Amino acid sequence: MEAQIGIEKKHKTEISDALNILLADQHILYIKERNYHWNVEGSSFLELHEFIEKLYTELEAHIDATAERIRKIGKSPMGSCQEFLDFTNLKETKEPYHDAHKILKSLLNDYETIIRWIRDNVEVAADNKDYGTEDFMVGLIRSYEEAAWMLRAYISKK
Repeated sequence: MEAQIGIEKKHKTEISDALNILLADQHILYIKERNYHWNVEGSSFLELHEFIEKLYTELEAHIDATAERIRKIGKSPMGSCQEFLDFTNLKETKEPYHDAHKILKSLLNDYETIIRWIRDNVEVAADNKDYGTEDFMVGLIRSYEEAAWMLRAYISKK
């Protein structure tokens, strides 16, 4: 049954296409965070191991919420690794990083990339009167800005 929530069908496609790009970015970042969590080394290992776990746990909830937002407007989220790689704005990490500074800089770059992308694309929801998606995306900006702030603060102490 089609969702009759006041958003035209063509706009649902446009909005879900944008949300699927966001979903791809979230998945790539999640995999990176798991990789870094497993492979970080050094004197701040325990602190970073736990910090990165906090990041990927929060991101896991955001992934689920993004996919569910796509379903709420009556569309389907992508779900294959290849689709995520094809649509992401991020670069995949093909090696395990062990250096804490390199890991933190990589994560900061990814969070800031996602923040900029959301800012550039939140209008697709607002312009099409999908205020639920607009609000959702604004909430993600707030969350990702906090993660970026923490990453910048940690990097600057080195």
